[in-house]
Amino acid sequence: MTMTTTLTDADGGTQVLVVHEGVPDGVPAADNETGMRMALANLARLVEGRRANHGGSSR
Repeated sequence: MTMTTTLTDADGGTQVLVVHEGVPDGVPAADNETGMRMALANLARLVEGRRANHGGSSR
């Protein structure tokens, strides 16, 4: 499976587009979407927490 991620500046944030190709037949589309949403939510918490704890600076 290949995932291609495109990040684009958006008003006040970043638009994330993830395209999944070659998803195995045994992986239901709904499960794949749920997993991706969970991963993005975890990423958002990490990034937003870092921004809140470090005044927007990167490590």
